[in-house]
Amino acid sequence: MHRKRFIDALFEYLKPGTYLWLKAVQEHPTLVPEHSDIDLLVRPSELPGLLDFAGRSPLVMRSQVTRKSSVVYLELYFTDGSYLQLDLLTALVRKGIEYLPVQYLFEQQVERNGVSTYTPEALLEHVLLFNFLNGSGLPSRYADYFLDFPIGEQQRLLGFIAGKYGIWFDSFRQMCTFRPAIKDRFLSFLQRQPANGFWNRMARTIAYAKDVAGGTRSGCLITFTGVDGAGKTTLLNELTSVLTEKYRRKVVVLRHRPSVLPILSAFVHGRQKAESMSADRLPRQGANENRLSSLLRFVYYYTDYLVGQAYVRLRYQAQGYVVLYDRYYFDFIVDPRRSNIQIDEGVTKRMYRFVAEPDLNLFLYADPEVILQRKKELPSADIVQLTRQYKNLFGELGRRGAGRYLCLENNDKAATMQTIVHHCAQIL
Repeated sequence: MHRKRFIDALFEYLKPGTYLWLKAVQEHPTLVPEHSDIDLLVRPSELPGLLDFAGRSPLVMRSQVTRKSSVVYLELYFTDGSYLQLDLLTALVRKGIEYLPVQYLFEQQVERNGVSTYTPEALLEHVLLFNFLNGSGLPSRYADYFLDFPIGEQQRLLGFIAGKYGIWFDSFRQMCTFRPAIKDRFLSFLQRQPANGFWNRMARTIAYAKDVAGGTRSGCLITFTGVDGAGKTTLLNELTSVLTEKYRRKVVVLRHRPSVLPILSAFVHGRQKAESMSADRLPRQGANENRLSSLLRFVYYYTDYLVGQAYVRLRYQAQGYVVLYDRYYFDFIVDPRRSNIQIDEGVTKRMYRFVAEPDLNLFLYADPEVILQRKKELPSADIVQLTRQYKNLFGELGRRGAGRYLCLENNDKAATMQTIVHHCAQIL
């Protein structure tokens, strides 16, 4: 895997004394779980060379750098689909409070399996302060790590915390329970340190406010389209897991439209009952043949797209969410009958220009025989016709639009998922 190869190369490039591997409970950084970051404390003078090294790696397909006052987040998307985030810290600060001095940590430097890290004492106080100052107890993985030490060493480490901070823990398991009084005692100790004098704290607080005001990176919009039985829901759920666990992105899933306006039948049955009835009803079963009624229904749902896209942009995308749509506006163009609408395709297609164009659009299809094995909801002839129409639409939109429009045959779920993840990594 390219992730491990890059980590090996990175730690060969780094020079002892210029960095520390933080929160190190594995024997080597290549053993850090796939969905975890690697935290490094680095000298500011080393940052340009380190970023250049990562950017020149032939293993890296794309990188993204986010700079904050005391940390640089480096996200690396590798050509084989793997991913790594490096948190490159230049100071250990929490809301204006320096909780461990950089020079102190470098004085605790030790080497383990050719990698520069710090002593068990420094590791314990780092993870203890970091978590308690953030309002949580010590994660169990750290307690497990220290509990593997000989009893005498465990007692020495507990005594070290008691002697330095005046706080006695009976065991590492006790550290896993957050207590506000313990946090207050840590804060009281830190506030008395010279590095946390009034003017230093004021400068860091202003820097923290700028970090917060700078916000997060923008989110993106991804849609799944396909006839029932093409595998949309399964792949969408798997992609949600990949985005949240592997890429550590916030995700929201929307069904067909923004849904700022309720489903029309909600005005008769109430929103909850109407949505339940809609979920239980087979697709394309509506009997509406009235052109005026269809036009009014379309205008209502189109208004939801126009108003709702602004809401989605502000509520989710501006906050860094990846927005996943299970179906999108394309159904109104190709299959309006699904929404109990009879309307000319030319009308709905022309109106798409005012709808938010997603960053990535995935049309999933499969052989009718495969689809009918999954869901027997549409006749084979309808599956063939709708598939052809969606492919034609995606081809046309792909030639003239700014977003990506991909038609993916979903006979092999694993292969399809690999392709989806590859394309998602290019827009995150």
